[in-house]
Amino acid sequence: MKLFNRALNLALACGCLLTICQSANAYIDAGSGSYLLQILFAGLLGGVYFAKSAFGNLKAAVVRRVNLHKGDDSAAHVG
Repeated sequence: MKLFNRALNLALACGCLLTICQSANAYIDAGSGSYLLQILFAGLLGGVYFAKSAFGNLKAAVVRRVNLHKGDDSAAHVG
C-alpha cells in the first residue's frame, strides 16, 4: 500500500508539472512519430490477437463442457 501511495503521489506531481507549463516549443521528428505509430499499431494488433485467442479458448472450453454433459446424459439414459 505504501508503494501505491508513493506511485500515486509521483503521478499527481508529474501531472501538475505538465499542466503548469505554458508552452514547450517542441516538435516530434519524423523518426519518433513513425516509431510511436508503429508502437500504437503493434499494440492494437496484439490486442486483437489476444482477444481472438481468448475467445477461441473460451469457446473451446464451453464446447468441451457441453459435449461432456451431453455424453453423461446419454450414458445415463442408455444404461
